[in-house]
Amino acid sequence: MLNERIKAARPIVKKLHEVEKSLNLTMVQMGELMSNIAAARLAPGTRFSLDSGMDASEKLIAAAAKTARCYREVVEAHAHLAEDRDDAGLRAVSWGDVFECPPSEATADEEKPNPLHVVKSA
Repeated sequence: MLNERIKAARPIVKKLHEVEKSLNLTMVQMGELMSNIAAARLAPGTRFSLDSGMDASEKLIAAAAKTARCYREVVEAHAHLAEDRDDAGLRAVSWGDVFECPPSEATADEEKPNPLHVVKSA
């Protein structure tokens, strides 16, 4: 019975980490795209108007925010699946230290303090 549960859980774990990774890569690529749009506007000799690409950039910013929200929701799902894993008696099964589970108390409604701060130069 335990082996069947382990066998059933493995594809879930694999796919969950693939989804988390793909959302992170999507956010990276969206940031690069927005940066490329601004760089094209500034490139010498391109003669783009000052507002070229701004409508697209605004849409990309909104899409990036939605992607970040989606990522947070997936992390919350990950925490719920970790609880389900424990309830199913799979706690002793180690997936290695490659994939860490988020803390179970994570919620999308919580406002996280900004961990970044200004560093004064010496």
